[in-house]
Amino acid sequence: MAQGSEGKIAPVDLGTRHEFHGIQPVLPVADAARAARYFCEVLGFELDFIAGEPPSYARVKKGDRSYGDPVYIRLWQCGRGEAEPWRGEIVIHVGRDVDGLHAAYVKRGVRVIEPPASQPWGLREFAIREPDGHVLRFCGYL
Repeated sequence: MAQGSEGKIAPVDLGTRHEFHGIQPVLPVADAARAARYFCEVLGFELDFIAGEPPSYARVKKGDRSYGDPVYIRLWQCGRGEAEPWRGEIVIHVGRDVDGLHAAYVKRGVRVIEPPASQPWGLREFAIREPDGHVLRFCGYL
C-alpha cells in the first residue's frame, strides 16, 4: 500500500512489481548432511547445495521448471538445547497421483502420519514425519 493524497493507503501490487515467485522454507535439523541424504535418497529430492565443513546448511530441490517452479527446502543444522524443539510443517503440491506417491514412500519406509484423504477444500493429501520431526504434507487437486 502506498500513501494517497488524502492520507489513505492505496493498494500496490508489490508481488507483481517485485516478481515474487515462490518460497523456500527453512527446517531446523540435527544433522544437515543426514537430513539432505534422507530428502534425496528416500523422498526423491536432489541436492542443490551443501555448505560448511563439516556441513551445516543444505538445500534440496524437486522439479525443473518443465511443469512449474521447483520446490526448494533449506535444511539448517542447529542445536538441540531446548526442551521442546520447534517443528515445522510444509505443504507440497505435487500435481497428480498423490496415492502413487504415498505408495512409493510407504515402500521406502517413510513414516506416514496421515494416510491419503480427500479434503473438502478440493485436495487429496497425506502427511509424513521426517527424522527431525517436521511434517511434510503432499497434496494434489481432486
